[in-house]
Amino acid sequence: MLDHLDRELIKELQNDGRQSYRNIAKMTGVSEGTIRKRVKKLENLGVMKIKAVLDPRKFGYGVESIVAFQVKMSDWLDVVDTLVKKPNIRYLAFVSGRYDMIASVISRTTEELGQFMKGHIYSHPSILRAETFVNLEIVKNPWVEVWDINHLIDNSELRNYRKVQKSNK
Repeated sequence: MLDHLDRELIKELQNDGRQSYRNIAKMTGVSEGTIRKRVKKLENLGVMKIKAVLDPRKFGYGVESIVAFQVKMSDWLDVVDTLVKKPNIRYLAFVSGRYDMIASVISRTTEELGQFMKGHIYSHPSILRAETFVNLEIVKNPWVEVWDINHLIDNSELRNYRKVQKSNK
């Protein structure tokens, strides 16, 4: 669904999300208005968001963990409602496999992680079992790394998009 200009625009904003539309227009060879419209379109389609991404380590959150747990399935929505409100949880997903849910949990210390687990995970009556994996070293971080747009889009999808664009002219 994205053409070459959309891809270039995304790459430029990934490099520096604060750069001006005028600067991007110069680099891509199109008007500033075109860039403005394309950014708006990509945001409206939900393809991208422009926002500040914080590094929790800079705020003292040096312990990042993955917690996998099994829940009483009849109460899984209650578990979700409870856990999504916890600021220590950065990511929460319902998954298949041995566990029912996984969460990415941040804390300042292992002691704080222990208190969080006791107070919010182990004490929840619908969480049946939990296993915690403390990250020793993060080698690839989806909250910091830039996604290569070319790897996300199948070339056949791009060809189909071009066909639709040509037929609409």
